[in-house]
Amino acid sequence: MYHFHLCCPSLTELKIQMEELEQRLTEKNLRLDRFGVSLDYAMALPENEREKYRRNEALYFEKQADWNILGYPSHMQPHLGDNMIGSPASYENTAAALKAGVTTIGNISQFFGWDYPECPNLETRTEDTVSAIKLMAKYKDCGTLIHSNLDDGYGSAASDLGLLIGCALLEKYITEELLHAKLAHSFGDMFQSPFKRLVFLSALKKIHKGNITGSMIFTNKLGRNKTDKSLNTAHLSQCLLCDMAGQFLYQTGHAVTTMANGGLTSDVTAEEIIRTLEYAKELEKYVPEFVKMIDRKKIDSTADSIVKRGEYFLENVLTSLGKRIDIQNPYDLMLEIKKLGIKRLIDESAPTPDNDVIITDYAMYIATERR
Repeated sequence: MYHFHLCCPSLTELKIQMEELEQRLTEKNLRLDRFGVSLDYAMALPENEREKYRRNEALYFEKQADWNILGYPSHMQPHLGDNMIGSPASYENTAAALKAGVTTIGNISQFFGWDYPECPNLETRTEDTVSAIKLMAKYKDCGTLIHSNLDDGYGSAASDLGLLIGCALLEKYITEELLHAKLAHSFGDMFQSPFKRLVFLSALKKIHKGNITGSMIFTNKLGRNKTDKSLNTAHLSQCLLCDMAGQFLYQTGHAVTTMANGGLTSDVTAEEIIRTLEYAKELEKYVPEFVKMIDRKKIDSTADSIVKRGEYFLENVLTSLGKRIDIQNPYDLMLEIKKLGIKRLIDESAPTPDNDVIITDYAMYIATERR
């Protein structure tokens, strides 16, 4: 399956682009299975606070009819990530999105990784987030998935893949064991290494015990050419081929993300989106032979080591927090983690490093940038 993200600054532009996309897809006999959109930052805030913080840089919904536009395409399933679950407006936004036909809604990792200075009341934000997750759990049998882009919420705090998997396990404990919703883990933004992309995909399947339905795997941002955007076709092709191979081998249900050479900008045209899909369809024919070169035993054994480190991390977190709160109460647990701060929690609960630790590409990127 294929996913693309639309960066439309207005509802008018969204309508135009969706109509044009559907027409071009039909003409080319192509299929775009899923699409995401960006919401204005103000949409994350309570309705009575939005207008004064509106940035006019992404979609702004004033009424349910605006949300319903997302259900317009006949073949593409809408996805919402930023400024939804985890934000101060978690519940009202989730309810409106479900009414519009959106079933994959995130981004729960942003509860832990993002702050909204305009709404400093963490107790209220936590209550709203828990209520939104419970609402998603109510419709789990209808296919609702709580999306979590792990790079987005923990990428700057988790310095190795084991700790990142540990954060995924912590989310899974809260979302699935305590609140009984279905969690869809996502990654890719900060994975430049094809090997690490496959290792992490294998690890995600392991922690979900094979019962995994992914949302999407994003194209890596770290390796993009910022001076000559036309060269990013090579970067896109590498990500596509790797992620297609990952789905061929592990079948986790993640959509493969196509990305125009200009990245996530509002000036990307429908023609550019179609072109990236055409690249992807051309690459598909190489996948069966490409996977023959992949050392799956090495990938899976490496994944075992980072899962083990992640499980130690989760055990350390729950043991430590269990000394002062009820770790079976999702509200208490989420609030305590938020007050402590995810970076501090990771630093204090990280197991002692060993030879199997795999540093994240983002940590390596930041280290290089600081030289």
